[in-house]
Amino acid sequence: MKRYILFFILILFQTIASSQLNCELFKDDSECYKACQHYNQESQHQQGSYASQKHLSEAIDLCPTLSNAYFEKSVAFLKRGKFIQWKELMDKAVELNPEQHLSDRAWAQYAFLHNYEETIKDLNRLMELKGIPFIGVGQNGDYDLRIVLALSYKLTGQKKKAIEIIETAMADKDYYVGLYDNLHLGILYLENNQLERAIKSFENQIKENELAEAYYYLGKTYLALKNKTEATLNIDKALELYKSNRKMFSRYYQFTDQIYEQDIIDLKKLI
Repeated sequence: MKRYILFFILILFQTIASSQLNCELFKDDSECYKACQHYNQESQHQQGSYASQKHLSEAIDLCPTLSNAYFEKSVAFLKRGKFIQWKELMDKAVELNPEQHLSDRAWAQYAFLHNYEETIKDLNRLMELKGIPFIGVGQNGDYDLRIVLALSYKLTGQKKKAIEIIETAMADKDYYVGLYDNLHLGILYLENNQLERAIKSFENQIKENELAEAYYYLGKTYLALKNKTEATLNIDKALELYKSNRKMFSRYYQFTDQIYEQDIIDLKKLI
């Protein structure tokens, strides 16, 4: 759990640092300097409000190369489900600064639009640009983007490729294991009929971050092994944790491999 705390502290500082621009960097360009000030003033207002969007529009008008302004303006459209407007602004941000904004577009394509092919393209391009294994984290901070890439391959039917990516990432000595990484790897092993490896991954998940999903899929694995006693114990535990809200949850999107109470009830009927 200490690793998670350190990881999220890092993400918090990255978020704070990226929310404001150093306008002194634009002091030689008066229009972009003014645009930077508008951009920074935007954060004083509720995201997506008229005042917020007005500051960003003025920033873009003054300095059409300020990629952050396009990105920040796009976020409000994404959260409102206005994906056409989001994509127009997001594509412009990527065009101006691909190394900074490819991860933003990839995460939105993955989490909101479920456009996994485009997620794969963006993240592979980002890997080429950065030239290092670690390419960043998803906007919610829950995922190393290598896991997002792996899950996108899984969701396009390339499960062995997904396993390879996660195993390689987790073998990196500098890798911070995320909140759900062992869960996703275990499910991939289960789907690939590598049942003993699946059990080990679910046990690791429970040790690091105990969730209803971990017990649900562990129960499913024991059921595949025809061990009804262990299957029952784990499925019952999954239901207990689910009712205690120890489960995957987001206000904005559904997690890959997320379960619902009815899934647990239906699985128990199979015993």
